[in-house]
This record gives sequence, C-alpha cells and structure tokens, in this order.
Amino acid sequence: MGLLLLLLLSASLLVMGQTATGEMQRAVEEFKTQTRNLGLRSDSPKKRSNGGPARAWHGRLFENFRNNVLDAIPHEIRQRGGSQNILRRNQFGFNVGGPLVVPRIYDGGQNTWFSVSYEGVRENISRTYLRTIPTTGERSGDFNHVVDQAGQILPIFDPASTRRNRAYNPGLPVSTANLEYLRDPFPGNRIPTHRLDPVTKQALPLYPEPNTDVGPFFRNNYFINSPESNTANGMIAKIDHSVGDRHRLTFETAFSNGALGSARWFPNHANPGPVDRLFASRRGSLDHVFTYSAGTINTLSFSGSSSTSSNPEIEPFPVYSISPYLSMGRSWPVSKNASNTFVWSDALSTRRGKHSLRFVLQHARYQINTFWPQYPAGSYRFSEGLTSLPGVINTGHAFATFLLGMPNFVELSVVNSPSYFRRTSSRLAIRDQYEAAAGLTINFGLNIDRQTPRTEKFDRISTIDLDAINSANGRKGALVAAARNGQGRSFQPVTIRVEPSLGIAWNPRADPKTVIRLNYDRSYGAIPIYTGQWGTQGFNAYRTFISPNPQLEPALLLRDGIPPSQDPSPDLRPEAANNTIADLVNRDDRLPTYQSASLSVERQLPGSMIVTLSASYAGGKNLLVSNGSANPNAIPLDALAYRDLLNDELFNRSLRPYPQYRGFDVYSAWPLGRYHRDVASVRVEKRASRGISFSASYQFSKQMDDYSGPYGRQDYYSRENEWSLTPGNEPHRLQFSYVYELPLGSNKALLDFEDWRRHLADGWSVTGTGIVQSGGPIYLRPQFNNTGNVVQNLNVNVVPGVNPHVVSQSPSLWFNPEAFDQPPDFTIGNASRTHPSLLGPGSQNYDITLNKRFQLAVDRALEFSAAGFNFINRGNWTDPDNIIGPKHAPNVNAGKIIGSRGGRVIQLGLRFSF
Repeated sequence: MGLLLLLLLSASLLVMGQTATGEMQRAVEEFKTQTRNLGLRSDSPKKRSNGGPARAWHGRLFENFRNNVLDAIPHEIRQRGGSQNILRRNQFGFNVGGPLVVPRIYDGGQNTWFSVSYEGVRENISRTYLRTIPTTGERSGDFNHVVDQAGQILPIFDPASTRRNRAYNPGLPVSTANLEYLRDPFPGNRIPTHRLDPVTKQALPLYPEPNTDVGPFFRNNYFINSPESNTANGMIAKIDHSVGDRHRLTFETAFSNGALGSARWFPNHANPGPVDRLFASRRGSLDHVFTYSAGTINTLSFSGSSSTSSNPEIEPFPVYSISPYLSMGRSWPVSKNASNTFVWSDALSTRRGKHSLRFVLQHARYQINTFWPQYPAGSYRFSEGLTSLPGVINTGHAFATFLLGMPNFVELSVVNSPSYFRRTSSRLAIRDQYEAAAGLTINFGLNIDRQTPRTEKFDRISTIDLDAINSANGRKGALVAAARNGQGRSFQPVTIRVEPSLGIAWNPRADPKTVIRLNYDRSYGAIPIYTGQWGTQGFNAYRTFISPNPQLEPALLLRDGIPPSQDPSPDLRPEAANNTIADLVNRDDRLPTYQSASLSVERQLPGSMIVTLSASYAGGKNLLVSNGSANPNAIPLDALAYRDLLNDELFNRSLRPYPQYRGFDVYSAWPLGRYHRDVASVRVEKRASRGISFSASYQFSKQMDDYSGPYGRQDYYSRENEWSLTPGNEPHRLQFSYVYELPLGSNKALLDFEDWRRHLADGWSVTGTGIVQSGGPIYLRPQFNNTGNVVQNLNVNVVPGVNPHVVSQSPSLWFNPEAFDQPPDFTIGNASRTHPSLLGPGSQNYDITLNKRFQLAVDRALEFSAAGFNFINRGNWTDPDNIIGPKHAPNVNAGKIIGSRGGRVIQLGLRFSF
C-alpha cells in the first residue's frame, strides 16, 4: 500500500482515441495468443537457437461479405409487395505484430513488441417502416371518406362557427345532448380550398403519396424501404516494452472514423427520419507495470479518449406533429457534440498468506461539449380539438386542424452558444480474496466513490428553484443561474457513497466437482452528463406558445408565424421561464441505487458435462426517469372532477403546484424509479471432447417497475399504483450454442487421407446458436384521452368477467379486445400499465456457420466460413394492435397482428493467418 501512495499519477503522452470495435479487440487478443504459441513473444515456449524468440511477424487478413443476392427477401418487404432488399456489406481488415525492429536503428529483440490492427466496414442496408400519411383527398380538404377506428365517417367541424349553447346545463356532463359550445360541420365533410392555410399549402407537396394499403381502412398506407449507408474505419496500435525484469511499459492508441447516411423517409427536406451523422473517436493509454516481488505488482495507468459526432449542415425545416399521421420535419436537425474522458489509476496487487489483496485508486474527468438546438425552425403540434365538436370524442381530426394552420402548441429553440459540461469522479477500491479453508474462498470488496455534479465551463446553466419566489405571481418556483445571486457553480451536491460486495465460493466436502457460489453487491450510479443543452434555459431561449383552450383557440396562426421576441438573451430574470416547459434539475443528493444477490450450484458430471442451477435477485431505487414518469408539476387526479373546465388553460394552470409553468423537463435525470427482477436459470455445458462442445441455458425471469414503457405513468402521485410488469422483459428465454468438428480428414473416422486429398478433407467444423424467447408483457392504451391535460398517459379499463385470453392465439386475434374498454371522459383507467398475463408474440432465431481451414504451413492457414443468420428464414410476428376504443366506436383492428419481420442473411468470410 505504501508503494501505491508514493507513485505519482502522471503520464508523459496523451493520444486521443476510443476503443474500436469488439471484433478488433478480440483479434488483438487472439493474435497475442497465436504469436505466443508460435514462439514470437518473450514468454513463448518456442525459441531461436540463441535463446531469443523467433523473429518473424505474424498476423491475419480477413474479409466478411454479404450481398442480398444470397439472401431471402425479408418478410416485412415481401408482405408489402416489395421484391427487392438492399444489403451490401463488406467487413475487412488485418492485424500484424511481432518484435519491433527498425533496420539499422533499433532491434527490439525480446524487449519491445508491437501489434497493429485495422478494420473497415462498407455497408448499404434497407431500413423498413410502416406508417400512416394523409390520403390524396385529405390533402385537398376532402374528408368525406375518412373514417374512425370503427369504420364510421369521422365528422370534421368548422372552428369559425363556434358559439356558446344557450341551452347548456352546467350541472350535467358535456355530451352530444348537452353541448357547452355549438359548432357546425363542414358541408360534405370538405374544407373549402380558400380556408387552407398558405403555409400548409406550401408544405403539402412535400408529403409523399401513399404507396400501400395495409389498413384497416386508410391506415398503414405508407411503406418505407429505404437504404441506409454505413462507412467505418478503425485502427488499434500497441507497443509493449520491457525494462529489465521488473518494469514493463505499454502504450496503446486507437482511432475510428465513420459516416452514417440515414434512410430517407421523405425524398426532401421535410424528411422526419433520422439525420445523417459523422463519427470520430480517438483513444490513447500508457501503463507502467512494476513487479516489486513475486507476489506484489503495481500498475500505474493513464488514458484519454475523445469521441465526436455531428451531422452535415442542413436547412432546418419546421416540425409539424400531426398524430396519428407521420410528422413532417425532425428535431435536432443540426448538432455538434464531443465527449472527452481522462482517467488516472494506480493498482497494487499483493499476496499475504491466504489473502490476495488489491487496492485501486482512480480519478476520472468527464467533458461534454455540445451544440444541439432541438427546434431551430420551430415545433408545431396539431390536435383534433379545433375541428371537433367541443367536448365530444371521436370527432375532428389533427390533419384537418393542420390544413387550417391552427396549432395548439408551438415551441422555438434559440440556442446562442454551445455548452461545455464538466464532471469528475474518484474511487478507492479494496478487494480481498481470502482462502479461508480448503475449498472455501471468500471475496470481499469495498468501494468508496466520490462524484462531483455537473458544471459548465462558463457557468451557463440554469434551473428552477422550487423554493424561490417568482416575482410574476408571488408563488414558489423561479429561474436561477449558476454562480449568481448566491448560487454555486452547480445545482447538486458532491456525493460520497460506500459500495460493499461479498462473494463466497465453496466446494462441499472439498469436492472440486461441486461449487456453490453466493454473491451480494450494492452500488450507486452517477448523474451523467447527457449530450444536449438541457439546463441552459436562461442562456438559450425556448419560446413557447400555448393554446388558451385546445378545443376553442389555437396557440397562434401558422400563416402569421412566430412573433419576434421582445426579451433580452440571455434572460436570467426569475420569471424568464414562465409559461414554458421549464428545465428542472433535481437538487438533492439522491443517486441511482442498485442491489443484487445470487446463488448458484455447479456440478461436473461424467462426459465433460457441467450443470449449473442459479437464482438471482436485482433491484434498484432512485433510478433516473424522464418526463413520462416524473412530473413535479402534475395536477392531482381528484381535479378530474372539474371535467370540461380543465380545458381552459388558466383554470388548468391554477391547479398545478407551480402554476407559472406549463410543465417541467427533467430530461431522463430525475431519481425516482424503482425496479425488482427475479431470475431462475439452468445451464448445461459440455466441454470440448470428441470434437463436440455445446452449451444450453433456460432462464425464467420476472421484472417489475413503476416507470418503464413507451407511454409513461398514469398517476404521478401514487407510485404504488404504477407497479407493473416491465414491458421489455421476456419472461422465458432458451439459448444454446454448439461447435462440432466434423469427423473428416487426418486421424478422423472418415476420409482419413494421407495424400493431397487430406487438404480437402481436413479442418471442417460447424458452429451454431439459437434463441427462443417469449414475448414481453402487452401494454394497452385507450384511443382517446379526454382528461383536460391532467392525465398524460391514460390506462384502459378492464371489463369484469370477460376473459382477455383467446383459445388459439393467431395473427387474426392475439388477445380478446372485448375484455377492455375506453375509460369514460375525465376518469382514469383501472388496468395496470402492462397486463399481468398477456404476452406479445415470441421470437426465434437460429444461426449456423460452416468453417473450413486449409493448413498451408506450420504458421500459415487459410480459413473459409459461410454463415447463415436466421438460416431457416423464420418470420417473427410483430406486436398486436394495442389501441382500445370505446364500445360505440371500437378499434376493429385491436388484438390483430398485421405483419412479421426477419429474413435469412448469408455471410461469406475468408481469413488468412500467417
């Protein structure tokens, strides 16, 4: 330990880089093993006549090739009438290594070794999506063919005809028989051409035409089969140098560059699909290993890495969100991001009697430099409210509202400068492996972890102080900025946590064929620095315009544009974030907390068989969640009693804890989530014998949480009501793999030739993997959410006495939609977020590879492989339609599956080892 504290945490060289792909790293490790076996390293058994290692460079060249000519047409393409799949992929590279020799300058001999690896990828691959876009008739304002989920004509109402109903009875709920506002339908369900907004008319030609008719009715009418291009190059270089018998220096550097040409959803600048990206990474590390004695080794390390991503400059297009139709434009169209990490560490390993001790001291510094405006051209959201009969569901349409140019919510990002975020962490780790008795080993670990919160290089961060008084209304909740008015440089405290771990390995009765392992671990996560400029609202404006009532008035008119700002920028006034969705940073010391425990029993059986039974538990609290699962400004659910009054923005706002804000953006950084996972598994493994090895495992798991899923929570105030099965967890999973060296060739049962034919018969093997798993829990959602913006993520109702299961599941009916119903207006659903017993379709995948090795010489070989991924060409069904409509207008597609996905892919590979 004294040596650990005396060594300086320093390094003489920094080369920025990042670890290249896992394939390259594995290639380097394989190369080290091969060169050692061939006598090319100082620790090799094979030597030259003078006692030194054999001086030769060894390595390999490889190429993996895919082409859709060899493949089956994927099921999702064939189902949509397509006949062409795009797949062109070349993965190639080399690695070489050996003693470092510079002729007439330096001869590394036994002291200096190098290795260099390169890998490149060139790929074009289809990306497929099935979406819904407006029909040709709708684009001209003709809705006489537009129907609801049940196939009934959907009426479109004229917002210009809105007037109060003098016969309205406020003591009764709003209904078609008791309307608070009257509104006339458009004659013939057609919007006159002269009523179309001029901005909308300019955008409409950018929508592509429907190209399929999956349905039902006019839904799922746009199939995207677009190529995505990927180009990547990466290299790893490493030098090992020994200084005497006790010192070894290792320098490693890596780089990679890449470009992603994303699939085009639209063939123009209104494309809502992902943007193109450019990637680059650099990494460098320097290690010094000092062998103090046979039982004591110290390793001093420094590493630095950097990764950047950006997208080519494009003209931002406004984001028009028109649910349920595919939107136009995309968020974050322009970005430049860089992530830098520097790590210093010193590790001392020593053995004292029965104790193997390890001490590690580590310090890391993290940097994120980011410029990423979300809506530089504005975001416009359209709903059905303004073209509906006010207060009545299943009327109106968001696209009709778009044609009239009447958004209900508008936001514009004004980002003046990049952000430069910083954070550090330090850790002292202690490990003790104690051989308590024959066949009994106890491992104890303890980490002392110190995390500093996020700061910004120029203190350009802000948040809402929930205790500060807002000058606009005298209520709590006001904007504050770092390093101003008594605020620190960060809004969160420095945290120190202690993380214990314990592991026990026991051979009962000192029997080496049986091992019982018991493990326990408790750890804490950090609040990460995310890419993006969240938490800079006082310095980068997010101008927001909200409809006073989404059923009666728009936020603004599209043809008028966004009015110019009258406020200064940056704006650090306490009320500067009022009337926006304000960035909110959690200011206490809660950190994600994880705990796990496991028990396993392993038994070696005759025939090189090993069987392992295990059970484990994992749980966590204070997990970081986003806006769908955490809303400190949520309205309590008992406010639903106010019914239609909730559509009035001023009244709605008065019910919020912080009425000056529309909401809070916690950006996946609010420590509130909980989860619990139990797993039982059995694993059977046959070690290599007689040319056969395989392993198979079955796992049953149950995971529950209060935050996950694509929709979020219904009740922000009662987390116990949100406790349900995790949507993405498949409870049953069977996995197997095998390697079979075919009994062909020299010294084998078949084709044992001694002449030239042995080159054809030797070296054949087959490898394969397979996965069979069940589907995850199904989450059901109602078609309408008429709760006055109180409930963001509404659940369905369960119909008592109706079985949700069907006798024979099939794509025509996977579950019984009659077992569920749309909750009445201004009520919540009584079902859980995910159904406790309904699972989605399972999936299966089987891969197989045929390998042939040609041994050209003792140290040269050529290997050929032909791999079939999903080689039986199985199509796995997609999830069933999970939207539940009301009984008077049910979703006729509920419970049905409209497609499958998957297709066989063939890859040919060639590798030359020398």
